[in-house]
Amino acid sequence: MMHFQRNRWIYLSIFLYLLFTAALAISSYSKEKHNLFSILDLRLETAALTLPSLLPRNFHHNDMKNDRSVAERNQTISRQLTRYADKEHISNIYTLILRNNQVYFTSSNATQLDQHADSEGPYSVSNVDFLAVYNDAPPALLQAFSTQQPIFSEYADKWGKFRSVFIPLHAGDGSLYVAAADINTRNINQQLSHNFYRTIILSVFFILLLFLLFRAHINAYQQKVILLRARITSHTTALEQSEAKLESILEHSPIGIFHFNKQGDLLKTNHHFENMIGVQREQLTNFNILSSLINPEIVAAMHQALQGKVGKFNGHYTSVLTNKEAYLKADFVPFYSHDGRLDGGVGVCADITTQHQITTNLKKLSRVVECSLDGILITDTEGVIEYINPQFTHLTGYSAAEAIGQKANFFRSGNTAMCLYDVMWETIINGQKWNGELQNKKKNNELYWANLTIVPMTDTAGKVTHFIGIQNDITESRIAAQKIAYQARHDMLTGLINRYEFERSLSKAVFSAQQYNNSHILCFLDLDQFKIINDTSGHAAGDELLRQLSSLLSSHIQRQDTLARLGGDEFAILIPHCKLPQAITMANRIIDKVNNFQFMWQQHSFTIGISIGLAEITSHTGNVSEVLRHADIAYIAAKDGGRNRVHSYQPDSELVARRDGDFHWVNQIKEALNEDRFVLYAQPIEALALPNQQRVFEVLLRMVDKHGGIISPTSFLPVAERYNLAPRIDRWVIEHVFSWMKHNRQQLEDVTYLSINLSGASLDDHDLLTYIMQAISAAQLAPQQIMFEITETVAIGNLTAATLFVNTLTDFGCQFALDDFGSGLSSFAYLKNLPVSTLKIDGIFIKDILTSPLDSAMVKSINEMGHLMQLKTVAEFVENDAIKQQLKTIGIDYVQGYGIGRPVPINTILQAPENQL
Repeated sequence: MMHFQRNRWIYLSIFLYLLFTAALAISSYSKEKHNLFSILDLRLETAALTLPSLLPRNFHHNDMKNDRSVAERNQTISRQLTRYADKEHISNIYTLILRNNQVYFTSSNATQLDQHADSEGPYSVSNVDFLAVYNDAPPALLQAFSTQQPIFSEYADKWGKFRSVFIPLHAGDGSLYVAAADINTRNINQQLSHNFYRTIILSVFFILLLFLLFRAHINAYQQKVILLRARITSHTTALEQSEAKLESILEHSPIGIFHFNKQGDLLKTNHHFENMIGVQREQLTNFNILSSLINPEIVAAMHQALQGKVGKFNGHYTSVLTNKEAYLKADFVPFYSHDGRLDGGVGVCADITTQHQITTNLKKLSRVVECSLDGILITDTEGVIEYINPQFTHLTGYSAAEAIGQKANFFRSGNTAMCLYDVMWETIINGQKWNGELQNKKKNNELYWANLTIVPMTDTAGKVTHFIGIQNDITESRIAAQKIAYQARHDMLTGLINRYEFERSLSKAVFSAQQYNNSHILCFLDLDQFKIINDTSGHAAGDELLRQLSSLLSSHIQRQDTLARLGGDEFAILIPHCKLPQAITMANRIIDKVNNFQFMWQQHSFTIGISIGLAEITSHTGNVSEVLRHADIAYIAAKDGGRNRVHSYQPDSELVARRDGDFHWVNQIKEALNEDRFVLYAQPIEALALPNQQRVFEVLLRMVDKHGGIISPTSFLPVAERYNLAPRIDRWVIEHVFSWMKHNRQQLEDVTYLSINLSGASLDDHDLLTYIMQAISAAQLAPQQIMFEITETVAIGNLTAATLFVNTLTDFGCQFALDDFGSGLSSFAYLKNLPVSTLKIDGIFIKDILTSPLDSAMVKSINEMGHLMQLKTVAEFVENDAIKQQLKTIGIDYVQGYGIGRPVPINTILQAPENQL
C-alpha cells in the first residue's frame, strides 16, 4: 500500500494513458471505417450511375410490362450487369420501380446464389425475374422513392450485411426508377475489428513495458536520492563554504533550477529558469507555487518533494504569469537543512519542447509508414536494405528478416533494361527524386509491375545518407491498359485490326506515296451471300464464318501486307510497294481461295463468293477519304458487274461520274437534315365503299433547296437508301408527323389514319422501334391512327427483321401496309407470318388496266387473295374516273393517285374535306 501511495502518480499516468490509447484506437477505428465507407460509397455511386448506360436505350418507361421478348432480354441484361459488377467488385447492381406502393425489380446482375456452370460462362442470368416483387425491400429504398434523393444505407438480411446506394432517376418519358448497388461489408468490418484489437493489444504491451521502465527508473532515482542525501550530510560544511561558487554554477546552469520552502514559496531561481518561463526575477518574489499553479501534476510532484520523495513531471506547461507554453521535463527533490530536517524542495527542469515535437512526429511518421498501402523500404547509400514496412512484405512475400541486409536489387526480375537502373542511380546519387515503372519478382517468382519512387534523405550538410523507396503494384492497371489499347485497335471477333487502326496505316501509306513517290494498293473486299448464312443459320454461324475467313485471308497475304476487318462482312488489305497488275493477280487468287472454301455449320455446307475493289495509292492521291472512296466505287462496280470478281478504280469511267453525282446528293441530304430543310406533304386515299365517311392520307416528303425550291423525293431518296441515310430521314419524318398530329389532335378526329413510308434499313433499327412506341405514348396519340408502309421487296429481302418490327408495332396498335405489291414476284405464303392489314397494288398494274387484260387479271387476283386473307386493298396510280370505276367494279377497297388528289402541304388537309384540292 505504501508503495502505491509513493508512486500513485505513475499509476495515474498509466491509467490516463490507457484511456487516451483506447480513445485514440476508437477514433482511428471510426476514421478508418469512415474512409473505407467513403471509398465504398464512391464505388457504389459510380456503379449505380453507370447502370443506365448498361441497359438498353429507353429501357424504363411508364408502360413496362412482360411480353414474349422479356426472357431473352433479361438474360442479356443480367449477363452484361454481371460482367460489370465482377469487374468493379460490386456485390449487386439492379434497378427498381414503384407501382401501387410495391417495389419491383426491372434488372439485376447474377448473384453468387445464381451461379452454375453452363455454356454461357461462370454466371447464369439473375434469379430475379423482370418485374419481380422485392418483398423485403429496406426502408431506405422506399425513402429514396418518396424523397427522390440518393440514399446510402446499411442493412442486413439472410444473405449478409450490405452497404447500399439507392439513386432515383427519371426515364426519357419522366417515369421514376431507382438505380441501386450493394457491397457486402462483412469482410470490411472484420478487418476493421482486427485492426482495432491489434492496436489495443500493442498499446497494452507498450504500457506494460513502459511501466517496467518507470519502475526501474524510480528505483534508480531513489538510489540517487539516497546517495545525494548522504553526500549532503557529509559535505554540508563544504557546501556552505562554497556557497558563492554554487551560486554562480546555479545561475549559469543550462537547466532551470528553483528552490521553494515547505509552504511552496519560491526562495530562489536561476537565470535559465526565468528565461524558460518568460518572467523577470522580481515577479517571482514571494510567489507561491502551490497556490498559484493550475497544473495538478506539477503541484502533485512538488507535494511529493515536500513529503521527502522525488516528484517528477513530464508534460505540457503554461506559465500562469505570461501564458508562455512549453513542454517540460522536471524533477522535484526534497531539500534538507544541515541538521537533516526537510526544509522545502528543489526543482530541476528542462525545456524539451523541440525534442518532444521531434519524438511525436517520429511516432506519427512511423505509424504512417507501418500502415501505408505502399511498399516502403529504406536503404543506405550502397543500396543495402535497413528497413521494410509490412506492405512491402505483403507485396513481395519477403519478410523483414529475409530482406534486411540484402541489396535492394535482390528482387529484380531481370526483364527491365539496365540503362533504366543506370539513370535511376545517377538521379538519386545527385540528391534528386526518381520515379518510374519497372518489373520486379516476388518471393514465389511471380512477376509484377511496380510504380517506384525513390527519395534521397540528406543530413544537415546536404549529404545523402539514405534512400527511401516507395512502390505499389500496378500489374492489373497495366494489363487493363494494354487490353484497352488492344481493343481500341482490333476487331474483337476476328482479332484483325479494326477500321480506326487500318485508317492510321492507310494514312501513313498515303503520306509515303506523296513524299517518296511510292505506289501502294488498297484492296476492299465484301462477301457475297453472307446475309443468307446469317439469316438462315443465325448470327453465331455468321460470326464463325467471319473468323474462319479471316484466318483464310491471313494465310494468303504477304507478311508486309495489312489485313483489317472494317465492319460487318467488309475487309480491307493494304499492300505496300505494289503495282496494280500484281494486286489484280493477288486479288484473283483470293477469289479462287474463297470460292473453294466450304463453310460447315451444323452438318450444312455453304459456299460464298467475294467482290473485290482495288484502288491505287500514288503521289497524286489526295487523302485517306479519297482512296477509300475510290476503293468503294471499285467494289460496287464489282458487285454491279455480277459479283465474285475484281474491279480496279479508273478515274475516267462512267461509274465514277455516277458515283460523284451520288456523293453530291449525299452532301445535300446531310445538309438538309442538319438544317431541317424538309417539308411534309400529304396525298388523299379514297375509300370506294364509303367515300365521304373515311379520310385517309399518305404522308410524303419533299426537300427544300437553299433557294427555297421544292425537290421531288425521286431525286434524293434512292441515293439516301444506297448510302444508308434513309433511317435518318425516316426518323425525321416520324418525329415531325407525330409532333404535327399532337398539335392538331382535335382537327384530325375524322381522319381514319395517316400512312408513313419506312425504308428497309429502318426495320433493323431497334432504337427506332422503341422511339416510335415511346413517342406515340408521350404525345398521347391513338396508335390505330398511324399506318406504316413497307415495300414488298424490302419485306421479302429482310423477312426476319420485318416480321419482328411489324409484329411489335401491330401489338402496340399501329397498322401496316405492304407497298408496291406485285412488283417483287409476290408470294402470298410469307403474308401468313407478316401481320399487315393492307396491300397496296403496284401502280404498274393499274395505269394500263383499261387496255391490258393481263393487268386486269393480276389486279383481280391480288384483290381476291387479299380479301381472302382479310386484307384491305389499295390501288395506286389512279389517273382518271374511268380507272377508278373499273377498280370499283373489281372490288378494290381504296384508290390513290392524281385522279383522286395530288400531294399537297400537310397543313392543307386540316381544311374541311369539301374545300380540299
